[in-house]
Amino acid sequence: MIPGATIKPDPFYDRKFELAALDRAWKRHGPGGQMMLLYGRRRLGKTFLLQRYFTGGAAGNEPEKPHCYFLAEQSTAATQRLTLARQLIAALPAEGAVSAEDIAVSWNALLRYPAQQAKARKKTDGRFALILDEFPYLVDQTPELPSILQAWWDREAVHSPLFVVLCGSQLSAMAALGQESAPLFGRFNAGIYHLDPLHYEDVAAFYADSPHYGVVEKLLMYGVFGGTPRYHALVDTSRPPAEEIVSLLMQPRAILENEVRFLLGSEQIRDPAPYNAILAAIAGGETKFNGIQQLIDVERGALSSSLRTLLDLGWIRREFPFGESSERRALYRVADPFPTFWYRFVAPLASALQFSDPNTVYRSEVAPRLADYMGWSVFEEICSQWLQRNGHQRRGLKIREIGRYWSRDGRTEIDLVAELENGTFLFGECKWRTERLTRLNDLSVLQAKVATLPDAHWRSDPSYILFALGGFARELQQLAADPAERLFLVEGSDMLA
Repeated sequence: MIPGATIKPDPFYDRKFELAALDRAWKRHGPGGQMMLLYGRRRLGKTFLLQRYFTGGAAGNEPEKPHCYFLAEQSTAATQRLTLARQLIAALPAEGAVSAEDIAVSWNALLRYPAQQAKARKKTDGRFALILDEFPYLVDQTPELPSILQAWWDREAVHSPLFVVLCGSQLSAMAALGQESAPLFGRFNAGIYHLDPLHYEDVAAFYADSPHYGVVEKLLMYGVFGGTPRYHALVDTSRPPAEEIVSLLMQPRAILENEVRFLLGSEQIRDPAPYNAILAAIAGGETKFNGIQQLIDVERGALSSSLRTLLDLGWIRREFPFGESSERRALYRVADPFPTFWYRFVAPLASALQFSDPNTVYRSEVAPRLADYMGWSVFEEICSQWLQRNGHQRRGLKIREIGRYWSRDGRTEIDLVAELENGTFLFGECKWRTERLTRLNDLSVLQAKVATLPDAHWRSDPSYILFALGGFARELQQLAADPAERLFLVEGSDMLA
């Protein structure tokens, strides 16, 4: 394999919008250079995305595109430059003899090489891509590198048929590259893209055609492994979910046993202890600032600082009641189901898992609590995702804004509140339970909650939506059949296209 080339990933799911963005930049008319910023949490498939596009195109069936893919390591600046120089020469050879040592003497000399060689190629050869992955590792050793890139881009690269992609997993460092005060501000003419976790429907594609994975099991696996494609790719779908959860997470030396510890450690946090405590508290159900503080016993200032760090790193997210933005009303959630599940189930059982049969521990300590876990937060997120992706096409609901609602006194909670494009509001409940039908009384409870809302505008001409894996009683189905009732029902069979 040529150094600097990539391998075509197989299988590959979704990312159609990101692939389309890469395709637009690559195929843009004119000789001018293109630069893209791509970042996201670790394990989300940034490298797979780039490999897919440059080896197979947006559709996966195109010829490989000329490129040099460089995965930076935590090494010295001289070593980083020399490794990249060798890969560049292999991927973009010059007519005469060129020494990697000669062009690696400085970043200016190194960057000049692809710009000159790309210009020297035939116009029919099209663009050449230079992909710098884990870019923050390069900046750690050469802090002035963004300024060097800016000068090189303005002087040479923007006038050449280059496509430069800066990629990385350190969210705050990567996001800062595109800020107004940064040297590279305004240079990302191919766009700035934050890669999000996979949608639950795309996760379900990993389990297609397996007799062990129906709708409930597919949603459960999203609740365990979240939207990270790498984790789902590890699952052996010829085995039942319980066996794979134990095999990958709970048995000694399981592949993902220490994954959360590794990911947190890779964020270059000096002392992970307070962050572990905060994440465990939130995953366990303590989502308010004061509650977290009392549970882990830290000073307010220290907790505020740690929460900001976790927010910046993308480990947690902050939620406000629908229609509000007061900091005092904020709740905190772990941003992805995988660390939520790990802190809620795997970490507290670490000792038991070392001295007991993991399958027995799973059956006694995890399986009985899964319904509560899924119903507590995961299924609400799944239903929100369904509404945003399918609400318009499958129920005629044009969503403008969506969220959850909880009253100041804590007596009223509504799983989903959405403002529709026509100015009215949609209210929803999410029932994970599979053992019984959702009945008319469940709708009445939701309507009673809506009647207590303080904003009269919300209560004017409301619509209702119920999500229920266990299905709906006949009286609800009959009611929903009347358009005047403005009632929408989504059962398990509707959750996956």
